[in-house]
Amino acid sequence: MATLAKFDQSQHLRFSAESLHSFAVEVFCSSGLDREPAILVVDSLVDANLRGVDTHGLTRLLHKYVERVREQRVNLKPDIRIIRETPSTAVIDGDNGLGAIVSRFAIDVAIQKAKEAGSCWIGVRRSNHFGACGYWTRLISEADMIGFGVTNGPSNMAPWGGFTPYHSTNPISFAAPTGKGWNIVLDFSTAVAARGNMILFQAMGLPIPEGWSFDAQGNPTTDADEAMKGTVVPIAGHKGYGLSFFIDLLCGILAGAQFGPHIGRMYGEDDREQDVGHVFSSVNIEAMEDIEVFKRSVDQMIDEVHDIEPKKGFERIFVPGEIEAETTERRRIEGIPIPDEIIEEFRRLSEETGVPMPSENGG
Repeated sequence: MATLAKFDQSQHLRFSAESLHSFAVEVFCSSGLDREPAILVVDSLVDANLRGVDTHGLTRLLHKYVERVREQRVNLKPDIRIIRETPSTAVIDGDNGLGAIVSRFAIDVAIQKAKEAGSCWIGVRRSNHFGACGYWTRLISEADMIGFGVTNGPSNMAPWGGFTPYHSTNPISFAAPTGKGWNIVLDFSTAVAARGNMILFQAMGLPIPEGWSFDAQGNPTTDADEAMKGTVVPIAGHKGYGLSFFIDLLCGILAGAQFGPHIGRMYGEDDREQDVGHVFSSVNIEAMEDIEVFKRSVDQMIDEVHDIEPKKGFERIFVPGEIEAETTERRRIEGIPIPDEIIEEFRRLSEETGVPMPSENGG
């Protein structure tokens, strides 16, 4: 879902993906992170912005990630290693590294093991926020495999019927290759809207839509400040809560990471190691079906879905990941829209690090 599409982006300045990428890498390097891991982190953040998932891109996370690097609340040189494995499984200790760096290691292991064993399950412990879940499953699908990924995070969702936060928005993602030059990607949180939406609305001084959040007393609210003190609303009520519960079980308990309120917070004063858990799975398509046959059938499914006549109020029917793929093509040409409030954050980072501001698209 392209979150900032809910705002009027027509007046936002636009920056090329290359300019933003270069700026962010240099900011990270000036803050103490080595260049190679900095590139890995920025690759995932800029990709989210290109796809319109601005809640998980530079627009939300650059300043916070840099802050955590400077304060060394994450390990800048983690010893990421496999601590338990079978031919088709592995548990990875991320050594408190940045989530993107730990996840890149995990994805590489998942792909390699699936090539040999046909499929693989990876549990990750002692990690941190890893950005958009769909980025990692898409990497698996680009290896002609089906990717699955889930992660937990700090408490911001109350159990259904309560108002005390326990689980997180705990996203889930699937991805699969096609023959059309882009991949099917399903990526959603178990909340009606991810916590990052509230943060962006709060930063822009705007009310949030109805049905997104409860205040600290469990009452519905459209006030972003009150929403940040309360909890997010699970999708489909008790069903979203149940899905979040099970993802926390997988990522926290099965993977050996923390779960629920025991996970350290990325925002606010919290000296604990986050110890976020992830679970990834990779299925080698060739172990079950010829890859070209698979892709032709997926393409057929896409075409048949596209041929269904849209009902009133809809211009066309999309399949998962299609909007993001089209947004990527458009933003590569037009640039990535950045709200004024986020540009000010970039300026502060520029002044603090001496890294020149990214140039506007066409500038």
